[in-house]
Order: sequence, then C-alpha cells, then structure tokens
Amino acid sequence: AEFRQSQRKYLAEVQAQKSGVNPADVSKFGIDLNTEGDFFNTQQLAVVDDLTEAVQSRDQEIASIAQSIEELSAIFKELAVLVIDQGTILDRIDYNMEAVVEHTKTGIQQLEKAEKHQKNARPMKCILCLLLTIGVLLIILVLKHRR
Repeated sequence: AEFRQSQRKYLAEVQAQKSGVNPADVSKFGIDLNTEGDFFNTQQLAVVDDLTEAVQSRDQEIASIAQSIEELSAIFKELAVLVIDQGTILDRIDYNMEAVVEHTKTGIQQLEKAEKHQKNARPMKCILCLLLTIGVLLIILVLKHRR
C-alpha cells in the first residue's frame, strides 16, 4: 500500500510538471489540491467571479490606455514632422526675405546711377541742341550773305 501511495504521488508530480504547475504548489497552505471535494462555497465562488470580472475589466482599461498612449505617440511624431517642415518653410521665407533685401538695395543703387546719368545727360542735350541751333543759324547766315 505504501508503494502505491508513493507511486500516485510521483505520477501526480509528473502530471503537475507536464501541466506547468510547480510540484511544491500542489499542496499549498495545507490544502491538497489533488483531493476531490468542494473547496469553495457559493459565496466564495461569487467573490472569485466578481474579482475575475474586475481583473478583466481592469485589463481592458489598461489595454485601452496603452492604445491611447500609442495613438498619442503617433500624434506627437506627426506633430514633430510638421514642426520640422514648418521650420524648413520658415528658413526658406527668411532666406527669400534676405534675397529681396539684397535685390532691393541693388535696385536702389542702379536707380541712383540712372538718375545721375539722366541729370548729366540733360545739360548735354541742351548744349547739343544749342550747338545744333547755332550751326543751323550759321548755315542760314552764310547762305543769306552769299546771295
């Protein structure tokens, strides 16, 4: 009889190992889990069911929070890309503004030069007109005295 008991104990340990249960846990807290019978009354089973539902509910909430965090992470990544793109656009605008300022300065200098040339050309035009008038009048005078 003792041999059969040790054989049963050994088979129970082997089965517990195969199912992934630690053999030391088979008889925990002085309760032999291999024995048959009702261990829990209906009130205890109801408490276990409530606790199981609470754990499942909490697990779903945690999964929901994890999903929200992943979505928030994606939003922040997209926002970072947008910020980088807008920074690039601002750099381009800044560069273009600097180019406009330089081109405006160059244009102002060219306008000043053109104004100087135009001012210098006016007296020359007047002198040229006067010389032409004098020349025409001389030709007329010469032609009048020849007759």
